[in-house]
Amino acid sequence: MSWSTIIGVVLVLYALYVIYRGRLTSGDDYGNSTVINRAESPVRFWISVIGMLVLAVLLIFNVFHF
Repeated sequence: MSWSTIIGVVLVLYALYVIYRGRLTSGDDYGNSTVINRAESPVRFWISVIGMLVLAVLLIFNVFHF
């Protein structure tokens, strides 16, 4: 099992945890962080989760290599 597959599986598990919790924390390089709640902004929340899942699938199928 390669590192990209392991990171992809961890990312899928994290996405499932975020879906269960209903809250996603996002931050930048300057220490600013924002919380995206599923109830307050569902479109932004689901776009972020789908983006995580797409990246995880690409990593699991070894499209990107580490």
